[in-house]
Amino acid sequence: MNNQKHLKRLALVISSLSGGGAERSMVLLAEGFIKQGYKVSVVTISGEETDFYQLPDGVDRLALNIAKDSPTLIHSLTNNFHRLRVLNQAICSLKPDIVISFLDINNILTLIALINTNLTILVSEQNNPRMHAIGRFWEILRRLSYPLATKVVSSSQGVDDYFDWLPKTKRAVIYNPLAAVNDNQTQIDLIKGFNLQKKWIVAMGRLTYQKGFDILLTAFHKIAHKYPDWQLLILGEGELRSDLENEIENLNLTKRVVLPGRIDNPFPLLRLSSLFVLSSRFEGFGNVLIEAMACGLPVISTDCPSGPKEIIREGIDGILVPNEDATSLATAMDGLISDQAKRQSLASHAPEGAERFSLEKIIKIWEKLFDEVEK
Repeated sequence: MNNQKHLKRLALVISSLSGGGAERSMVLLAEGFIKQGYKVSVVTISGEETDFYQLPDGVDRLALNIAKDSPTLIHSLTNNFHRLRVLNQAICSLKPDIVISFLDINNILTLIALINTNLTILVSEQNNPRMHAIGRFWEILRRLSYPLATKVVSSSQGVDDYFDWLPKTKRAVIYNPLAAVNDNQTQIDLIKGFNLQKKWIVAMGRLTYQKGFDILLTAFHKIAHKYPDWQLLILGEGELRSDLENEIENLNLTKRVVLPGRIDNPFPLLRLSSLFVLSSRFEGFGNVLIEAMACGLPVISTDCPSGPKEIIREGIDGILVPNEDATSLATAMDGLISDQAKRQSLASHAPEGAERFSLEKIIKIWEKLFDEVEK
């Protein structure tokens, strides 16, 4: 351990602690930094009422509760000026050695709020900007504000490629960390509709267009009749729930597909499953893949931009299929469902593949970056 023994103060800034991959990663990093002896404070734009994740013991929390809707341009300008002022005061009051901000719009606000403070500011990009539009106004602000960051840290090489308009010295790639596998089984009994006698294919993520669960349903429909003893579980919540429920009904998959909602601890369920599928149209990294692999699951993923091909070792611990291709996804699922030996071979290599992203290893990479930006 180097300089951090001097109780280096870190301020982690994020819009909220609601359920999502970026929020989960931030909470894990806070835990890792605390274990390494840092003083960690988390600043959220929203209040505590939107929290899904709980912060580790020892982490200070500043919930600013300034995430208001802006019905008009005037409201938007007024609200954002207010946010910038409050954000500046909150972060500066912590006297941090390093500020780490997460997610695009939040990064922009943080950088603008801290102009002329001489603070070391790292901004973490968690999604692929080529696929995840934030609107022309915010995109212009990103181009203007990101050069002010000490470093732009991307969650995968695919995300970093977008920032070729920034000098290489301004950029870094640090993968998201793996959550510790918690096998507490109490929640499994609460899930309605699933059948313990069946084998499970599991998918996980927000019920949004990005996650491509409509593609997964189409793929499963193509092969479901061949495997009546298999069931599909899609864990997560989001705005497309009713659309997906309608699609499940239209495809006559009501007894074959379960949408149990968001689960605090998915690991026991993953442990009992036979196959994990990621059907996303795009990702930043793909946290759920490494969580499934850590539970010893064979994985199939779309080769979407970006992340999965940096995680999966093709044919060793998982299978990649062309993006947005339901037929190829169905073929890959069919191949693994019908071949238990192949599933077991992929599963046996999955935990070692996931171990590359252990919290301890990822924290060490962050610490190297801290040393670099402080020289």
